[in-house]
Amino acid sequence: MATEDEKKKNLARLNAMIIYGLEKGLWDLFGESALATTNTVGKGMLELLEKSMGLEISGETPQDILTEIGRLFVDEFSIATNFDVTHTDDTVDFIVDNCVLMNVEEDLIKAGIKPFVCPYLNIASAAMRQRLGERTAVRESDVNTESRRCTLQFQMV
Repeated sequence: MATEDEKKKNLARLNAMIIYGLEKGLWDLFGESALATTNTVGKGMLELLEKSMGLEISGETPQDILTEIGRLFVDEFSIATNFDVTHTDDTVDFIVDNCVLMNVEEDLIKAGIKPFVCPYLNIASAAMRQRLGERTAVRESDVNTESRRCTLQFQMV
């Protein structure tokens, strides 16, 4: 019989397997067109966080919104160790260190797939569109598996 810690690790592995399988399946079916699902996926993730987990994102600027999402993911969910947000003119950089999905991202990259079902990427984009009433475009989504750091850049359109 597995211990509670082993059960938690197994659940995390199962979740990672599901994410990998869904992301690879969408990529195999649609190729780069699968990237278009990020808007819908992000909206669904944001709705779920708001309804079932009581997430309340407030803020008047992209930096405020992303800071709250980063704080939530680091302090409340412990799915990363650190984040940083920088807002310059019409771009916002969101840097995430040591995301728990890094192994999934690494496997996707090895399979030739650009990771696109990232909770930070999808929720941040959806939250900014919803809260600011502006379109956002993802200009960069870089996963550095060696430094365990992801750099996401959004442009306000």
